[in-house]
Amino acid sequence: MPKPVRRNFVPAPNYAEAFLGRVTPLELPLLDALERELRRMTGVTVDREDWHWDQVPEHLKITFRVVNDKNKKLQEGRSLAELKNALKGKVQETLSAVADDGIEQSGLHIWSFGELPESYEQKRGNYKVKAWPALVDERDSVAIKLFDNPLEQQQAMWCGLRRLLLLNIPSPIKYLHEKLPNKAKLGLYFNPYGKVLELIDDCIACGVDKLIDANGGPVWNEAGFTALHEKVRAELNDTVVDIAKQVERILTTVFNINKRLKGGWI
Repeated sequence: MPKPVRRNFVPAPNYAEAFLGRVTPLELPLLDALERELRRMTGVTVDREDWHWDQVPEHLKITFRVVNDKNKKLQEGRSLAELKNALKGKVQETLSAVADDGIEQSGLHIWSFGELPESYEQKRGNYKVKAWPALVDERDSVAIKLFDNPLEQQQAMWCGLRRLLLLNIPSPIKYLHEKLPNKAKLGLYFNPYGKVLELIDDCIACGVDKLIDANGGPVWNEAGFTALHEKVRAELNDTVVDIAKQVERILTTVFNINKRLKGGWI
């Protein structure tokens, strides 16, 4: 920290002690918490570039060490993100190894597994292993897999739920061809961004996403899935037609803009 800034926080040990007494562990990243509490104590704002982290001696930096249930070191390093990435495979193996028989499944075409817990915890040795189950899209079916964090769970669950709904609902493509105006059909068929069937698939997926969101988001039990399935089945056709019309208008606008740009005027 530059001296003109640092002089606002002397004696430093007193401020360090005060900071530890005021901050809530794990509430914020370290620098965010330091900046907030120092500003509250002194009114002085410390800019992020004032923290010369590269000048901190290595022995004062945090070292993260990952151990197994026998307290044997698996890996260690300064970067938590790099450690997580390096050990991702081992974590997945551990989650699968401690899971009860039957919680991880594949080749599913219907909701046949009762309630899917939003979190799952097992004890292994002296440690508790926590996992987050989710449906996973496998194109022709779905699977149940365990994830090591809720963010990946939420991302997978949304896509998996969408796929399971689509596997149990008639395709809206025929209805789309019947109800979509010819102008809109032409706009979709002459799009420059790929195959028309892929664009239509995107419209259908978008329609399911919209209906999942409108009905409260992902569901975690059979009764919730049944109710959501009926809603999507009843409303998907018209929803997809509306989305396809919007896409056609966007593609037409883009085409006209590109045409004017190529002509050298707007």
